[in-house]
Amino acid sequence: MPRHDRPTAALLAHLGLAPEAPTLDYLHRLVAAHQRRVPFETLTKLIDYEPGLARGDFLPPLAEYVGRIVRRGGGGLCWTLARGFHALLADLGFDVWLMVMEPGHCCLRVELPEGPQYADVGYAAPIFRAYPLFESFTLDTHREQFVYRVSDDGIVVTRQPGPSKRLDPSPRRLDELRWRIAAANDWSAPQSFLHRLAYAREVDGVFTSFRDGTLTRYLPGGAETIELAQADAPGALEEVFGADPDLYVEAARVLARYRPAGG
Repeated sequence: MPRHDRPTAALLAHLGLAPEAPTLDYLHRLVAAHQRRVPFETLTKLIDYEPGLARGDFLPPLAEYVGRIVRRGGGGLCWTLARGFHALLADLGFDVWLMVMEPGHCCLRVELPEGPQYADVGYAAPIFRAYPLFESFTLDTHREQFVYRVSDDGIVVTRQPGPSKRLDPSPRRLDELRWRIAAANDWSAPQSFLHRLAYAREVDGVFTSFRDGTLTRYLPGGAETIELAQADAPGALEEVFGADPDLYVEAARVLARYRPAGG
């Protein structure tokens, strides 16, 4: 169990949960709470770029990461989210490992008496529980279809709309993934999340995203979009999500400094 002075204790309290013995039901509730309370966002990825470059390690210290979630409404992308959730589960007594998807995604493998589980809080996707690692499943929402397909050829995850990725179920340690994390912070990659100013999570039960000036609410009747001027973006982040508007300001400054020519 996490001690009260550990960063993971503050993260657990932010999720609105108390320490329990590691069970499948508890894992389901942890995943759901994390998906709903901790945003998938690029702002802190941009903010962390220069400190990470100086350290040679693009994952912020765990205490800084959790503090930013609790006090400023921060979150992260798959590498930071998976590392943080891994630390929380490990401190709660779960037998937990990292896994990778190609190209470029990090999630968790949790060993339980019911069998190994796939747990993923690093997708802005409708995954609100853990799933058996070696069993296929499909999730449908008004926003997308998420297909996890297990076959003799391996495990392929497909999002419609969105890309397909191949999951390697091998358990990994964080130190094995350092080069992958560094590659995810390469400005020359055309599809890098470093090129986006994005923030997304549920707001009053509705998945809501803010990306490069477009605010989108995925309502049952269809997507509702609002275009905002750049000057209004920080205020919208605070008003809609309750996040610190300076996260947007700081991230936009980094993007302006590093954006590739023509980007």
